[in-house]
Amino acid sequence: MKILLLQLDGKLPNLALMRIASWHGSRGDTVELRQIRRAENVERNFFDCEPDGIYASLIFEKSRPLARRVKQLYPNAVIGGTGWEVGKTLESVGIDNSETNYDWSIYPNYRQSIGFTQRGCRLNCWFCVVPEKEGKVREVATIADIWRGEPWPREILLLDNDFFGQANWRARIDELRSGKFKVSFNQGINARMLSDEAASAIASVNYQNDSMKGKGVYTAWDNIGDEKPLFRGLSALVKYGVSPDDITVYMLVGTGESEEDRLYRHDQLRSFGCRPYPMPYRRTSELIGFQRWCLRAADKKISWQEYKRHKCRSENFRAVDRVSLFMVDGIS
Repeated sequence: MKILLLQLDGKLPNLALMRIASWHGSRGDTVELRQIRRAENVERNFFDCEPDGIYASLIFEKSRPLARRVKQLYPNAVIGGTGWEVGKTLESVGIDNSETNYDWSIYPNYRQSIGFTQRGCRLNCWFCVVPEKEGKVREVATIADIWRGEPWPREILLLDNDFFGQANWRARIDELRSGKFKVSFNQGINARMLSDEAASAIASVNYQNDSMKGKGVYTAWDNIGDEKPLFRGLSALVKYGVSPDDITVYMLVGTGESEEDRLYRHDQLRSFGCRPYPMPYRRTSELIGFQRWCLRAADKKISWQEYKRHKCRSENFRAVDRVSLFMVDGIS
């Protein structure tokens, strides 16, 4: 059988597709991965092959039009992922997850090792799908389980949603430290709940951004009421040696807060020395403009009011409905 895998979004290797590739490969099937980003590419990818089975995966809700086009062209395609259906599992589509590994051969140019040491989260934020999808915190793997081994570099990209929520996080930190691994806490650290011990632990490992090309720690500030615990955690990181400029703080914007509150959060983060990263809950012209104002570092040169007055009018920002912000796959 010939199996076609379609990755409809995300920059990182798709773990679910790698498990599907492993399962079919172990049965002698031929597996091919194609990464699709535009609707016209969906059609183009069906002209040169006649697969016996198709699986498509999407992380973000904004990719649903691509998935719907796949279904139109191939009604029997199996589609899953957080962007499509939160409760859908590999087992529900006939893939025995217990007997599969990751088939890295479908991503031959990717060198890092990706995985989870824990799943679930201690919190239940109203905008997040993690509690519904993964439930309470549970441990799932050690660093040794995640690393691909020689000759692959000792670079671990963790997808944990709540690394310090697991009981044995100290053992995982020891594994990273003793194994001399670079590590990216790609999904972010909850600075609001960060103890001095945990902050010291982060500073003690070789923490990296998601490209493994420089220092980086990710966290978030979604509600203005979290200011005190957030900055207590940020101060702890700096106290133990993390540079403020190495800290990126996701800012959920567009949930009903005033422009004044949004600017206040931005100003407080810049004053501390962090890098604010706005995440629009609704992709309106103004919120996309606010995001670009920060990410292009224009906020260091001109005021938001000036940027909004000139740039938001001249640039063609496309306003669309709410998109999923969950399982963010990195910052370039």
